[in-house]
Amino acid sequence: MSELDIRPISAAETRPLRHRVLRPHQPVESLVYDGDDAPDTLHVGGFLPDGTLVAVASVYRESRPEDGVRRGFRLRGMAVDPSHQGRGYGARLVEACGAHARSLGGKELWCNARTSASGFYTRQGFDTEGPPFEIEGIGPHFEMRQYLG
Repeated sequence: MSELDIRPISAAETRPLRHRVLRPHQPVESLVYDGDDAPDTLHVGGFLPDGTLVAVASVYRESRPEDGVRRGFRLRGMAVDPSHQGRGYGARLVEACGAHARSLGGKELWCNARTSASGFYTRQGFDTEGPPFEIEGIGPHFEMRQYLG
């Protein structure tokens, strides 16, 4: 695995890669998420030594709707350039987002994971919560969560 520099970036910096990987048939505006500019939100990017941004993820203070814990954080908009997948970059982003959530007292990290990516999230310690569901225009997803301990 080549060296990857994980560092904070702006919400705007996440959008070109997210658009290309996650929502190529939707307008870029669909990648503006509630909470993008909240003080507890962190956007991270993974940069190659040449400065190329190849991986992005964001974490928001947001508990699962049915959860009364209120110390949850939502992992959202994770994307790794297809030519760089399978190198552990996604795992590094999840780790960085989990560390941020823990530093703010977070007890769980959760996401709506595409069913095609559920194996990745399971390998990162996430559990599936409930049956698959459809996000219109995007496809089937699972709600998944990871306890932060």
